[in-house]
Amino acid sequence: MPIETEQKGAGAGAVATQNEKGATQSADGIGYARGRFVALDEPVIPIDERAHQFGDGIYEVIRVYGRRPHLIEAHLDRFERSAAAISLAQERTRGELAQLIDDAIERSGFSEAQVYFQLSRGIVKRDHPFPAVPSHLTMTVRPIDDAKFQGIRERGQRMILAPDIRWQWCYIKSLNLLPNILTKQKALDAGVNDAIFVRDGWVTEGTSSNVGFISGGVLHTHPADEHILHGITRQVVLSLAGQIGLRVSETRFTPESLMAADEVFTMSTVTEIAPVVEIDGQFVGQAALADDSFVRRLQRAYRQTVSVH
Repeated sequence: MPIETEQKGAGAGAVATQNEKGATQSADGIGYARGRFVALDEPVIPIDERAHQFGDGIYEVIRVYGRRPHLIEAHLDRFERSAAAISLAQERTRGELAQLIDDAIERSGFSEAQVYFQLSRGIVKRDHPFPAVPSHLTMTVRPIDDAKFQGIRERGQRMILAPDIRWQWCYIKSLNLLPNILTKQKALDAGVNDAIFVRDGWVTEGTSSNVGFISGGVLHTHPADEHILHGITRQVVLSLAGQIGLRVSETRFTPESLMAADEVFTMSTVTEIAPVVEIDGQFVGQAALADDSFVRRLQRAYRQTVSVH
């Protein structure tokens, strides 16, 4: 039988349990740090941690459907590319990391969840040069209530355009997300869902999603260069486009093209594919809400990929 224990900071009435493997778990999720599974509120990260002091690290988020980490190989590919881009050594092999993720999902007990994992350059006295210490992996598994995201997928999103104030290497899934946070909050303060970045007159992506639009049977999205994150959901959408009769154009586009599009949508791991119905107070892409729209067909096709993995 699980042993019940108090869990501080988990909310009124929250109870943590210790399962048969000795992992502390609760309704809020499970954590991993410094080589062991921990409660989410357990104080395990020391002050001298480079993620904490410099944002010196990378991360990934994987959606879990039916206890299975969706598209895990593609996420691990990107994790490795991000690590290589900042010369960050991994202490675990790819297989060991995949096994740890599977173990964390099993220990969490959640069927529908998201796995967040990050790798920092280690725990060491604060100094700018790369230290000669092991990198440090942390992870959480938290449950997902898909109803919120289903509502966004059905009704669509209201967005604003905002200057892209991020650094140049957006293809790296870096821990340094302050520009994204500030811009997201600007959107929330304006009473809308999110913001779409514009750099030098060209649309790049959302604060936590890739952006695409459809006009005249062509799916347009920014090319996978250094100015956008190379989204895993974006990658799947481009592979599905031909199946529903869309041609693909990976070229830069302007806000004016976006505003005039037949259908506008975002792509991300947790929200999946969601229409955009308003930008800067103007209705856009209303055709996306129809049951037979390309966006709806992409949504259904994407969900089929979930069921076969």
